[in-house]
Amino acid sequence: MLFETSDNIKINYKLTGKGKTIVLVNGFGAYQEIWSAQVSFLNNLGYQVLTYDHRNMGKSQRTEKGHNIARLTQDLEELISFLKIKQATFMGHSMGASIIFCLIKKWPTVVKRALVIDQSPKMLNDRNWKYGFMDYTSENYHEKCQERPHVHETFAGLDDDVYAKLTKAKEEDPFNRKDNVDLLENHMSLDWRKVIENASIPITFFIAKESPYYREGYEKLLEEKNDQVDSFIMSPTGHVIMAEIPKQFNSKLKDILG
Repeated sequence: MLFETSDNIKINYKLTGKGKTIVLVNGFGAYQEIWSAQVSFLNNLGYQVLTYDHRNMGKSQRTEKGHNIARLTQDLEELISFLKIKQATFMGHSMGASIIFCLIKKWPTVVKRALVIDQSPKMLNDRNWKYGFMDYTSENYHEKCQERPHVHETFAGLDDDVYAKLTKAKEEDPFNRKDNVDLLENHMSLDWRKVIENASIPITFFIAKESPYYREGYEKLLEEKNDQVDSFIMSPTGHVIMAEIPKQFNSKLKDILG
């Protein structure tokens, strides 16, 4: 289905199931199909599940404008308002988590709970923060963002079923990384630690033990600042936990959601 934003960009979304709402928010360059192993699982748990593609990605409209976290968050705000969703659980992977942090800052009452998959709250490293994205710093991230990191995102590949659906989606609607570098740079520049420290809702971090991007430890620092924050170390898995070890991930998800 298509929804048109206030700046006339068509966003592709899917809403399935009945019950309490959970919104699944994609990362950079990702597709709704990355959640293939979660949608029916959550429907069976009694959840209405909303997935969508960000502007300039997946089946949503390609555009030269609005490539920043604030605009992507506004797209999400407008979509859930259109669907008359007053409150939901939000689960974000990678950059999708930053959109949820932005949503918590802008519209805290709509977020009942936040689930964060392999995403540090501060992307750039400095002398006081060693938990950012790889070796990116304020001095080098503009240059480094121009090229894809030379690492494998996953530890042992994606689940076969998810991989098949994702491959089909990529073939039908290729992602142009160069057209979205401005979004990546904006994402890299943001720091959400204060938002998390001051949040009054439960926030759960899923940490990938074998992540090629982040080292574990930041979650403990956040837990010390806010007793609403908790975390789980997942292994063996790389960056895309929910699509690499879906059975293990879904089991933990069921425990969390009750």
